[in-house]
Amino acid sequence: MQSWVNRTIEEPLVTSSNESMSERVVAELQHRIIVGTIPVGTWLRHDAIAQEFGTSRTPVREALRIMAAQGLVTIEPNRGARVNGQSSQDMREIGVVRAELEGLAASLAAAHIDDAQAERMTAAWQDFNDAFEDTGPGEELAERWMESNETFHSTILEASGNRYLQQAIADLRRKLPHNISFGAYAGSSRLIARNMAEHQAIANAILAQDADQARTLMKGHIRSSVEAVAHWNERST
Repeated sequence: MQSWVNRTIEEPLVTSSNESMSERVVAELQHRIIVGTIPVGTWLRHDAIAQEFGTSRTPVREALRIMAAQGLVTIEPNRGARVNGQSSQDMREIGVVRAELEGLAASLAAAHIDDAQAERMTAAWQDFNDAFEDTGPGEELAERWMESNETFHSTILEASGNRYLQQAIADLRRKLPHNISFGAYAGSSRLIARNMAEHQAIANAILAQDADQARTLMKGHIRSSVEAVAHWNERST
């Protein structure tokens, strides 16, 4: 497998003006881990990363420190950082809590979602459905899935209107990035189709203001996604 350090960024990373270089590095490295460009066990070298991103070692050290706090890497002095992800047991334990909290977010969204949020939520899963029909599996589909999945879940969380709930879920997502599940779906049209169907059912329940159904469907969705990732992790180790 080609080493990640030999990969060139074909287009500049697009970031907001207030996003630091360390945040840029974190976002890109997380993305590569999610899509499998950087496999579990890979050593991330400070000098190589700094050279690729055209920066000094300081923001790279900060980026790896952030990823270590997330549990994605383990830093070893004089060697760098090793991609280790979470254990399958860790994933399942995090998933139990995430399912309950995101289920609560969905039930609150059913009562509070406004028209603009409803439109964004619906467009998110529909956009990915269109992309899947147009392109089929591949790297482009992975990009579209991550974008639509992020929009779908973040819109529901926003619509919940509870900032403490949002903070709690954000903390869990730092430990287990929710977009990592596409790695488990890649190559399986059946799993991708199931994911799309779950998103549509959740959206329909929220739009129908059925809080109990929205909660139940979201809990099941998170549990199935995390279990798919846990199985994928077990097969990869």
